[in-house]
Amino acid sequence: MKHLLFAWLLFSAAAIAADSASLNGNARVVFIGDSITGQGGGWLGAGYVFKVREALSAAYPDAKPDLVPLGGSGMGVGAWLNLAKNEDKQKHDLDVKGVEVAAALAKPADVMVVMLGMNDVLAPYVNETEESLDQWLANYRELISILNARLKPKVIGLATITPQTEDPGTPKNRVMSRMNERIAKLAAELKARLLPTNAMYWDALNQARRTQPDFSLAGDRIHPGTTGHVVIAQAMLSGLGEGKAATWLKTESLDKTLANLKPGPAPTAPPPWLVASGLILRGWQEKPADADLAPNPIDLAIERGEDFTKSPAKAGGAPLAWHPFQSTINLTDGANPGSVDFAGICFGQNFEAGYGAHWIRSDKPRKLKLDLKTSGVGSAIHLTVWLNGQRLYSNLITQEPKHQASREVELRPGWNVLVFKSCHRTWQWQQAIGLTELDGRTALGLDIVSSNNGVQ
Repeated sequence: MKHLLFAWLLFSAAAIAADSASLNGNARVVFIGDSITGQGGGWLGAGYVFKVREALSAAYPDAKPDLVPLGGSGMGVGAWLNLAKNEDKQKHDLDVKGVEVAAALAKPADVMVVMLGMNDVLAPYVNETEESLDQWLANYRELISILNARLKPKVIGLATITPQTEDPGTPKNRVMSRMNERIAKLAAELKARLLPTNAMYWDALNQARRTQPDFSLAGDRIHPGTTGHVVIAQAMLSGLGEGKAATWLKTESLDKTLANLKPGPAPTAPPPWLVASGLILRGWQEKPADADLAPNPIDLAIERGEDFTKSPAKAGGAPLAWHPFQSTINLTDGANPGSVDFAGICFGQNFEAGYGAHWIRSDKPRKLKLDLKTSGVGSAIHLTVWLNGQRLYSNLITQEPKHQASREVELRPGWNVLVFKSCHRTWQWQQAIGLTELDGRTALGLDIVSSNNGVQ
């Protein structure tokens, strides 16, 4: 492996001395990535690979770039490393149909661009420890060495990870920052080119938000929309030294988008929830195990009308840490007032469970509709919901039609307590729980708070 790394260093040193990474637009560029790269090459002509092609064509009108998108949904560094080591598994396409992995890796590339890490955090395949992130980096280094031996690129570009949620302070984005620091060190160590996709993504988002506070670059807070892909392409071109193409993309696309934004008020803050997380279940596939679904001390306290925030998660254990949480536009389904995206609360390990509670005051008995839904990409979530201690729903919300369900409920006069328990297997961890009129209209005249107000 050391001789592969040494050979790559020689290639990279030569590449940095070159003025044009794209060979005046005629380079063969292989993009290694996940669904964002797959999206960038195969969906509706809007992805970043298409944007790179447009910009190179504008900068070099007579050029014929050969751009190869190898993006695989769900793939992280470990999955790519396993694929790179096993040539028998390379005889198929990933997300972009007609682009076989084996064939793409069999022909030398002028430029290799790698953008990985989103799924490692989203699934997650890593945890928050230094040891886990260091192992991730070691796998990344080994992957680059193997790919270098196959593609023999003259230029290597390592792209930083774009955000998951649009709040830099969320636990997953803080871990991504640590991973991006490692990518930067790896690029310096190997004399590769660092492609500032993360930094330019945040910069574009912040510019847009100054005009339109609810603007988003990624509707699901993972996969960029058209403008998000423009930003990624611009960052890649800039990092590869293709200033003319990057400037064209900024001037002809990004600047025009920003100039046409519609000013408006900041989104209204929804009522906060009282939330807790950190209950780790055993691994499950179809649904949580019967023992995990059996009422624990918190569940029993909910059903008995006791102060469940003081109950331990498991017999003999300590209570979970409960605290207020308010959804924002930065999180999945942030405009929904009943939304709770645990990405804003915790790192969210596989098989973790969490709770949320609202206290709702009504002046009179009211029949309403309880609406449940989840907007998570690839999620598997078992949801249980109680109103005043009565269990109203307990099922895999991610297996419901359109990931939605509803129940008719009745509020009593005075305070009512609405509590949910969410058991999460993998990927995004979001659900929305809210009350509407029976005909779907907004339920007015309710006071909703995130503390028990002494009513239990």
